[in-house]
Amino acid sequence: MRRLGLVGLVCLFVMAGLTATASSAQAFALICSGKTKAQVAACDTSGYADVMHQMHWRMYAGHNCTNYVAYRLKRNGVPEPKILMGNARDWHTNAKKLGYVVDNRPAVGAIAQWSKASSHVAYVEEVGPKHLILSEDSYTSKVYRRYKVSTGDSWYPERFIHFKDLGAPGAPVPTPTPTPTPAPAPAPTPVKASVAVSAPAKVSTRIAPKVTVKVSASRVAPVGKVHIRRGGVTVKTVNLTAASKGTATVAIPKMKRGKQWISAVYVGNSQIRKSTSRTIKVVVTKPPKVVSAKTTIALPKGPYATGARPAATVTVKPTDGRVVTNKISVYVDGKRIASPALTKAKRGKVSVRLPALAPGKHTIRATYWGSKTVRRSYAKAVSFTVVEPTTAGVTLDKSSVGPAEPAHVTATVTTTRKVAPTSGEVWVLADGVKVAAATLTPAARGSVRIALPALEPGTRKIAVQYRGATFQTASASPEVPLVVRDRSVTTTALSATSVKATASAKLTVTVQSGRGAALTAGTITVKAGTKTIATATVTAASKGKVVVTLPKLAVGKHAITAAFSGTDLVDPSAAAARTLTVTK
Repeated sequence: MRRLGLVGLVCLFVMAGLTATASSAQAFALICSGKTKAQVAACDTSGYADVMHQMHWRMYAGHNCTNYVAYRLKRNGVPEPKILMGNARDWHTNAKKLGYVVDNRPAVGAIAQWSKASSHVAYVEEVGPKHLILSEDSYTSKVYRRYKVSTGDSWYPERFIHFKDLGAPGAPVPTPTPTPTPAPAPAPTPVKASVAVSAPAKVSTRIAPKVTVKVSASRVAPVGKVHIRRGGVTVKTVNLTAASKGTATVAIPKMKRGKQWISAVYVGNSQIRKSTSRTIKVVVTKPPKVVSAKTTIALPKGPYATGARPAATVTVKPTDGRVVTNKISVYVDGKRIASPALTKAKRGKVSVRLPALAPGKHTIRATYWGSKTVRRSYAKAVSFTVVEPTTAGVTLDKSSVGPAEPAHVTATVTTTRKVAPTSGEVWVLADGVKVAAATLTPAARGSVRIALPALEPGTRKIAVQYRGATFQTASASPEVPLVVRDRSVTTTALSATSVKATASAKLTVTVQSGRGAALTAGTITVKAGTKTIATATVTAASKGKVVVTLPKLAVGKHAITAAFSGTDLVDPSAAAARTLTVTK
């Protein structure tokens, strides 16, 4: 197993495949075992159960073979090694490094070790003529064991490590007395519980009253059933869990008119005794002929888009919980939109679908018209907002502009009703960054032309964003490309200003962008006067510089010029004329 920081480690010993049998090839004969702290304490005699949660010699705490033998060695007075002993399979190697004896002779207090088929260590409790008593803990099975293994058994240790034997290796040992099986630990005495019950002092016969029960016990969280009793008869049972923290509230059935006596009985468990609360008095009265009611309106969370029709829920609750009937009128902006009828089956609740409304602020209210037993009531008005989705678009005056040429975009914003917003800000984004803005006005009718600042040469992605208004949502246009061309600079140099008629001069042409970068595409045209005498192509390999061999020219003076044709991203340019003299 791998280390966890500096914590060392666990056993790879899997006991599930080793069973105790009566044959000569058996694994071992189990004496006792335990998983819980109480079970380990009943099986172990060294006190490990009380400290198994701690790390010994920096071993992994809990059920772990290395942690257990480290505890036993520490208890025997063996000092903690200066090095980490590591996994169980490494103990014999590390023990030799520390100078301890490792051999095949068992001794009480020695450490039995396996490293071939399994990675495991155990503590030698007893050495007999033909058997050993071993104790161990296991990380894999999470079980502590004490067992007898005989010479020749399949689980007899591979070797023994002598840190501090309690008996010399190989020394004769008296015939051991059988290890008595420890008596099981006595069960803890249940603690006393305190139970309290509370309920309204006075209720109507129409009400199912709520009763609260609280159970408390010293140092133990109460769990289990609580019976709520009325007049000595159980009318409700509630189950307390650890999450309940000893308290539960439950509605009990409606009661007849008169005095009723309520109590609670906690049934208890193995840790807490059964306990009963004091009895409380609840006076049950005849309900009044006419009661008040509370009417409320609930709406889904807004705002709502135009065309949406959210449902409003209107609830009528009489003060004594009786069933309500009769009609409810629902009004939006002062206009009645529905008059649903309450029936017994609806239990005081109806749902009303709102009509499609124009963008803006609106108000909804409701009136319950009352009945013979319930008074009329009015719901408090609830305000809500309806907003309209928008669509933004962008167009360019030109899809390509020169380095000093102004660029403009036209932003258009409309709504689902094809009505232009009369307010709100519009942003222009270039490559996702805001570069310009304008505000919509009623006169703009949803369209505004915006000048762009000077942009870096290249293909820029232009989009507009409508930032929204009070009753309009925000929207964004798709991106459109805008090519911003760069200027170019063309220069020339002659290899010689004078050549004979029988020779050819060379012209070096250099083409750069306005930012000084070498160009990688385009055509160069060389002229003598007005006549084209040579052409060349700019490539990535030329890095903006081309050497042109001029043809043989007539005797005389010639004005040599070179012009760059430009590209989609770079404007054309021409170099100043160079004078070439041709002699006989």
